[in-house]
Amino acid sequence: MQVNNHKIALEKIKNYDSIVIFHHIQPDGDCLGSQFGLKTLIKDNFPNKKVYCVGDSKNNFSFLDFQMDNEKITPEIMKNSLAIIVDANYKERIENRNLLDLNLFKETLRIDHHPNEDDLDKCTRWVDSSYVAADEMIAHMAILENW
Repeated sequence: MQVNNHKIALEKIKNYDSIVIFHHIQPDGDCLGSQFGLKTLIKDNFPNKKVYCVGDSKNNFSFLDFQMDNEKITPEIMKNSLAIIVDANYKERIENRNLLDLNLFKETLRIDHHPNEDDLDKCTRWVDSSYVAADEMIAHMAILENW
């Protein structure tokens, strides 16, 4: 199953100066790699954008020292930001879903390899089950865009 492609994700990323990236509960290497890999790619290619990662790594992969930006997120930031959900679909499976429940984000983008439905508001989807992982999708986008 495929819904859209990387171009729609890239268009959304280009349209926002501020982006907040979420991961799923019980984080694994795919969601954390997707989250922080995407943040790094955006910052490297659009250095003026503000990019935040929210959630809790549960100290998984502690050698990678994931630094979440939970305390930096304010209502003002949310009102001007794109929310990106990686490797997740339903709000009940998203870490820090309380931020999404406030309905302050201008838009939401879901990047996922699971072909499931979702309950995300104002959401654009790039869902493609031909990939084995969300971080593969993000890496492939980076290759296609010469990042």
